[in-house]
Amino acid sequence: MTNDDVDRQARAITTAIAILGAILLVIGWARFAVGQDAPRKPIVAIEPIAAILDAFKTHPVIGMQAGVGHSDARGFAFIISLLRDSRIQALGVDVAMENANARYQSVIDRYTRGEDVPYSELRHVWDDTTQPQTATGFGDINPLYRAIREINATLPRERQMRALLGDPPIEWENVHTRAEFQKWLALRDSSGAGVIRRESLAKGRHVLVVYGFGHLQRRQQASNYNMDSEVAQTVISLLERAGVKTFIVGTGDETTGMEGWTVPSLALLRGTTLGATDVPEGSLPRVTVRPDGSFVPVPREQWIQIRMEEQMDAMLYLGPKSTAALAPLSPTICTDPGYLDTRLARMALTGIPQSETDRLKQFCAGVK
Repeated sequence: MTNDDVDRQARAITTAIAILGAILLVIGWARFAVGQDAPRKPIVAIEPIAAILDAFKTHPVIGMQAGVGHSDARGFAFIISLLRDSRIQALGVDVAMENANARYQSVIDRYTRGEDVPYSELRHVWDDTTQPQTATGFGDINPLYRAIREINATLPRERQMRALLGDPPIEWENVHTRAEFQKWLALRDSSGAGVIRRESLAKGRHVLVVYGFGHLQRRQQASNYNMDSEVAQTVISLLERAGVKTFIVGTGDETTGMEGWTVPSLALLRGTTLGATDVPEGSLPRVTVRPDGSFVPVPREQWIQIRMEEQMDAMLYLGPKSTAALAPLSPTICTDPGYLDTRLARMALTGIPQSETDRLKQFCAGVK
């Protein structure tokens, strides 16, 4: 080998080392950028409406739980204050609702536009859904519908909000067996996602999705975070599969490091110590969904854990757990002729736990 050959080989080795070093440097920076090596910061309280407005600039869909459960008065109050903000109104925002029968979209549209709609017609929106249980208050108009109606009265027609009804358009008069009911029930998430895309996103508008958190999960905890099956999909996972960017807001409390914070406040999770913690396991069992649609329990030792920041983007603080104020049942559900019998019959057909049936009966027994 000549001296020139040796020089060429040395230069080649030097070049290869330099390239390898550059690759490793890029990988190192990439790992830093996604937070694998970056130091975690504590969560910080920020003003929530401004933060949500900022999120809407890059995410056409924001999913938000109405406080604790489905009917926390604190959550409704915050969402109403959000919708009343002129900056949000200027964006063109619709509100997708969970327990609301899509069959009656034209009815709620008339109501929120300010038209006179008889209560006997309007109540079908929430009375005739796939959810006959008494987990939330019945017998009165949801405060979000009232607020949208009031806000729309102050806005020009082209900027008015819509309440989008996400529950499947079940026709109870044609449901006589549990199997017929299950076909409707299986459409809960796909119905909501379809309504959002068709009725709002396709028109260039933004959507605030007000659902229970089970429907806002990016990955379904009940399926052990395996999203291969259609059964495991949520409203949010279906939207994201369609290429829609979403921003998910959960509910925080004193157990998530927010004790003493101003009410309301919001904390962003990405890159924080809270964001790195595991999503709480919850008390419900987990299953594997077989190709035939059957469920196989997943042993506890095989449960997968994911980080909070993978499941949601922010947490809204509405105060300590003790301040949650769930909407009570309305006495009108007991005094309305025929209503109670219809409700109990649907609960029996759908297989609602007996405890829910007993709760409704006991409540009505005390109504004079």
